[in-house]
Amino acid sequence: MSVLTAPRDPTRPLSRKTMAAFAAVMLVLLLAPAAVVILLREPAVVSDDRRLAAGRLPTDVAVEGSTVWVVSGRDDRVVALDVRDVEGDPTIHRAGSSPLRVAVGGGSVWTANAGDDSVTRIDPLVPGSGRRIAIRAPAVDVAVSAEGTWVTNGLAGTVTRVDPVGNRVLGTPVRTGSFPAALAVGAGSVWVVNAGDGTVARIDPREDVVLGRRIPVGRDPQDIAVGHGSVWVANRGDGTVTRLSARTGRPEGAIPVGGAPGALAVTAEGVLVLDTRDGTVRAIDPSGRTRRVTRIEGFPTGLAVGAGSAWVVDARSGTVIRLRPR
Repeated sequence: MSVLTAPRDPTRPLSRKTMAAFAAVMLVLLLAPAAVVILLREPAVVSDDRRLAAGRLPTDVAVEGSTVWVVSGRDDRVVALDVRDVEGDPTIHRAGSSPLRVAVGGGSVWTANAGDDSVTRIDPLVPGSGRRIAIRAPAVDVAVSAEGTWVTNGLAGTVTRVDPVGNRVLGTPVRTGSFPAALAVGAGSVWVVNAGDGTVARIDPREDVVLGRRIPVGRDPQDIAVGHGSVWVANRGDGTVTRLSARTGRPEGAIPVGGAPGALAVTAEGVLVLDTRDGTVRAIDPSGRTRRVTRIEGFPTGLAVGAGSAWVVDARSGTVIRLRPR
């Protein structure tokens, strides 16, 4: 049974005690976000044995330029690591309470803060510049498009759009389904995976409406990514990745990968899939063939590629592991 399944009436207000418990569970078991990466051509990668400290209970990672951004859920902060000087002290930015996810876009770094129903907007060039924006609903995942910053609201069953110019919520949250857990931007839409009912909703970012009906996928879907003309959904409950047409939204089949797939990354050659239970990383090519790439020790919860390396968050050790081709 997924910890993200929530039958509670989304219209009832949540107590602070309930949200604190929710944040604690999410910090331990939540999946990693989608990212755009370059797939390593060899069937294995190796660690350079360098683990960079990322605070207590890091849960997500993003890379922009030469900077690796990691949210530290228990420390309520974002750690910025300069890959050009890994021996130097990282830059620390304050976030909201219990940040779960991080996204980079539009010249800013954004965190979704589960503990206080907010997002934090950070100027990457100015330490201490974090600005808290109240969402007035649970904040689970965050993504950035040209039309704004989008936040999944978990138990509320909605997605909220934030205006990056006025730093405020825009309009009424869009109802997408039961427990929207993750989202991705691509093919002119915002794609939302609803963990509670095993569906995907497609939002028109210009109109703030869901297009058509929700699309059934697998059991306990946890992550979503867009690339190669398809939308990819990691179904942790049945060990599959569902593929949808990015043009029509129609299902194109389910690819068995085994384990508990909880994170996806679109690559130049296909899609990477992270098993958030045992740390196995698999690759899917556009034809649907799969292969094992490597296995990450610890409790990996997030992955991204940039600055010439792959980066994996290990929540157990509180570090980011740098991977390189064998």
